[in-house]
Amino acid sequence: MLSLSALKKVVLRNIHNKLNLIAILLLSFGITNAQKDSSMALGQPWPLDYCINYAWQHNLTIKQSEISRNIAENNVTSSKANLLPTVNGYVANTWNYGRTIDPFTNTFATSEVLSQDYYVSGQFTIFGGEQSVNQVKQNKTAFEASKFDVEISKNNIALNIAASYLQVLLDQELLTEATNQHRVTLQQVEHTQQLVTAGSLSRSNLLDVQAQEANDDVNQVNAQTQLDLATLGLAQLLDIDSVQLFKIAVPIITIPDNPAIDGPDQVYYKALTTMPDIHSAELKWKSAEYARGAAAGALYPKLTFNATLGSGYSGSDYETQMGYATQTILVGGSPVILQVPTETEGSLLPFHQQIADNFNKSFSFRLNIPILNGLQTNMAYRNAKLNALNNYYNYENSELTLRKNIQQAYADALGALRKYHATQKSVASLTEAYNYTKTKFDVGMSTALDYNTAQTNLNKAESDLLQAKYNYIFKIKVLDYYQGKPLKL
Repeated sequence: MLSLSALKKVVLRNIHNKLNLIAILLLSFGITNAQKDSSMALGQPWPLDYCINYAWQHNLTIKQSEISRNIAENNVTSSKANLLPTVNGYVANTWNYGRTIDPFTNTFATSEVLSQDYYVSGQFTIFGGEQSVNQVKQNKTAFEASKFDVEISKNNIALNIAASYLQVLLDQELLTEATNQHRVTLQQVEHTQQLVTAGSLSRSNLLDVQAQEANDDVNQVNAQTQLDLATLGLAQLLDIDSVQLFKIAVPIITIPDNPAIDGPDQVYYKALTTMPDIHSAELKWKSAEYARGAAAGALYPKLTFNATLGSGYSGSDYETQMGYATQTILVGGSPVILQVPTETEGSLLPFHQQIADNFNKSFSFRLNIPILNGLQTNMAYRNAKLNALNNYYNYENSELTLRKNIQQAYADALGALRKYHATQKSVASLTEAYNYTKTKFDVGMSTALDYNTAQTNLNKAESDLLQAKYNYIFKIKVLDYYQGKPLKL
């Protein structure tokens, strides 16, 4: 059977290896090219990169970002089409009842009249203050920004999944530590029972150790509960239905003894070229500048060319036939017979003839000069100018925020490293103290209270070491993430 000292060394070595695993897993969420085509079945361990890729394919927030990107792409096509001439046609059937003027014969009609209109009209903007051109540039730049917005959504999801994934790993380590500690305490209860039976220790020492065992049992149950809740949170973040079958992979890695930490300025200048947040903010500012140019174009006159072709058909357009009527008049008292020409209504003119006869066309140039429109155009330009300025400040603020975050992560990494080294010394000292107290307790020269106190102090130091190590690795990998570094240590 392993001694308590040997068992503690095994536990610490296990924790060290698992923390190495946390480092590499945290970095792996920055790998965006490791796409997997085949679906991994539930029940098999899911590595972190697979969890991230699975979320990218199924997460609704990312799907909504992609829809917004597609809408922005459609806006680019629409604005480009606005540069082309507009052509429209229409056909109308009209039935008139009662007294009306036929639009094609220009005569009164009192019966039902059917008229049909056929028109094609077109318009082309010759000069419009470059509104359409700037709108194309505005929408094109907004579309490029929307691509980075999708990447931002993916990064946010990846960070959330990585944090949840790491929480599961950490809770697994805490459960392992609690289980090992409970096992050691059970062994100590058995050993104390033997000492009490032999008369080397009083029964109060056995009761103290049994109380410690009961407390360790509660800690183990709590650790298992926390692990179950963390696993459930990760599964829900992935929108997995069968939570009971979900489990994560636990690869084994190593960490260099003296990893180098890049300075905040070095990390910042690399982050300016890799982080989608910066590119999106910059493109949105440029898009707002093009929108300002489009609004300014509305202040200029607009010259358009218009053309219309049309024809029509009337149900009351009949042929006119010439005839002669006999009329007798008196001239000098003597009757005179005259042949007077008359018009009589013939048959309805055929459709094709009416279309040809009624064909008309028109061409015009129209210059629209904005003079006074309730200051709407002026206010629209001013607001567009302010919006461009606001987007510029957003861009500047995104760079400033990035620099602050990197400086904070760098300071946290250094602080965590110093705390890790200090906690290592504390663990080493408390381990010696624990071993010394245990040796005295085993021979009846120390009380169970002294033993439990030494054990509690060592457990706390080990937890502090775990937290310091975790914080250090986390901040280092955040700095690596900002730099877009590949998966390596």
